[in-house]
Amino acid sequence: MFQEVKDTLPISGDEYDGQIIREIKACALDLTTSAEIELPGTIDITVSAQGVITDNSTLTDELIITTIATWCNMRIGNPPNYDKLLAAYNSLKGQLRLSKTYTTSEVTTE
Repeated sequence: MFQEVKDTLPISGDEYDGQIIREIKACALDLTTSAEIELPGTIDITVSAQGVITDNSTLTDELIITTIATWCNMRIGNPPNYDKLLAAYNSLKGQLRLSKTYTTSEVTTE
């Protein structure tokens, strides 16, 4: 999962790996707490003292990974299209929240 997200970013090298991992975990927290989304898998990414990344994540859902990648693109660096990335992230998060696949909460309209 880490590499899939990293491959979407306009960066090269390993300089931002720690920040990418933090942002992946921050996005997962945002999705599960603010939007009450249930992730269909786990995020388990660690970095050793030598800088070796181990990704034992079981999360493979493409929509969730796309949402996380959008968050990371928005939060790493100073993207000139920040507003568009934020709108895309909010749209994806809303789509996830309304889907019975990703949440068990009932959406009611009155």
